[in-house]
Amino acid sequence: MDNQRCLKLYKRRWAYLFGLFILEIFAGISFASYGQIYNFYMQFFSATKSQVAWVIRSRSVSTFFITLPLAWLIVKGKIGLRGVIIIAAVASTTGLLFVTLSLVNRGLFALIIIGQAFCGIADTVGVAVPSAFAVFWFPENQVGTAIALNIVGLFVGYGVGYTVPPLLVFTLNQHRTLEQYLTLSELAMGQSKLRYMYGSFFALSLVVTILFGIFITDKPPTPPTRAQEMRNIDPLMEEMSSTDFFKKTKQLFTNRSFVLICISIGLIFQLSLIENRMLPDIIASGHIAQELNPATLGGYIMSVFALGSIAGIVVGGKLVDYYKKYRILAISGSTFVFLSTVAIAISYAWKSTTALYASHALFGFFTGFSDVALFEMATQMTYPIDETLVNIWMTGAQTAISLLLSIFGRLAFNAWSGIGVLSFQSAAVFWSIILCCLVSSFNRRLELNYEQIIENDQQNQESPLIETH
Repeated sequence: MDNQRCLKLYKRRWAYLFGLFILEIFAGISFASYGQIYNFYMQFFSATKSQVAWVIRSRSVSTFFITLPLAWLIVKGKIGLRGVIIIAAVASTTGLLFVTLSLVNRGLFALIIIGQAFCGIADTVGVAVPSAFAVFWFPENQVGTAIALNIVGLFVGYGVGYTVPPLLVFTLNQHRTLEQYLTLSELAMGQSKLRYMYGSFFALSLVVTILFGIFITDKPPTPPTRAQEMRNIDPLMEEMSSTDFFKKTKQLFTNRSFVLICISIGLIFQLSLIENRMLPDIIASGHIAQELNPATLGGYIMSVFALGSIAGIVVGGKLVDYYKKYRILAISGSTFVFLSTVAIAISYAWKSTTALYASHALFGFFTGFSDVALFEMATQMTYPIDETLVNIWMTGAQTAISLLLSIFGRLAFNAWSGIGVLSFQSAAVFWSIILCCLVSSFNRRLELNYEQIIENDQQNQESPLIETH
């Protein structure tokens, strides 16, 4: 075989990446823009706290309904990367439309639940995109950077969602407590501002969706790497792509390293759920900075977390591209995430606002750093199984972990107040460190040598790439 097969990079990959970046921003906003102002929604919709909790919870529920059928369609070849991206874009746009419409009238609470369910579908599908898109369109020395730039959009959205809605709703009285009621004029002003905010996001999301529908393709005409070239030309790879759905799923979940990575990502990537939903309550229970609204302060603190995450993702992407030592980077990042969560608990005990800002910045930085290494490691450990399928199942596993984290976090808060939930947060990260240490260090894609594989196949009639490590 010709060792000099044509490999090609396309400039359009950066335009596609920018579109995905925008969709990730909207995903972050739709996730982060409720926890800090839940009392506004309680008063605006005349709903209870448990009912408003479904605004965020509905996102997770929708994930369970989309994961299995989407994974089935991917394995059967009915949907590729293009289809996954368009589903994410359409779901995001539809979700933002319903959220916008829910703010037209105080009796439309059901619409915001439906909108969040669609946003949850967009998140489930969207989380499967960064790794798959990066390995399809980018060379090995840019994959980490591409994943990082995509995930950065999510944390930019977090920053916007944590800070902008509280400012829009509580502008008239920054010192208001969570228990105080807004006046009718304040509710109307908050309603108007939030409706315009979500309406603007809907319009931009619609434009991105239309452009993706016109231009995006499943994969580049010419592959960028030998790993993708092998997937296209090796008969064994073609046979694998048509294998039975349950056989592929079993192959994934009998890969010990894949299961461990799923749990590790769930514990670290989804850990921000706890503070997103509960930080105002944690601040109020600790009587921290009583001169400022807990929701507003919580938004500021979580925006610092988001900024730290952006920096950590960028640094992590560069280090992943340069060193390729995914397990070492994941273990190191997880260890520092643990130390930063301990610092958060100590800052809470000291009632130090400055220390809370600093510890959350570190928490965000090392969370972003670890996420890039873990996401890249997941596709390395499962090659040559379709990266989109890998990430769909990984997202489904994360959703289950996310629900468990939120339940146990709330139980810890009810039992031991703020220090209880912060201690639980540290314990969850500690377990992720242990799991990362048990993951294999074998790099399937990076250790791919075309001539050696052909020689092994001729001798063994079986590719070493599909062994479970």
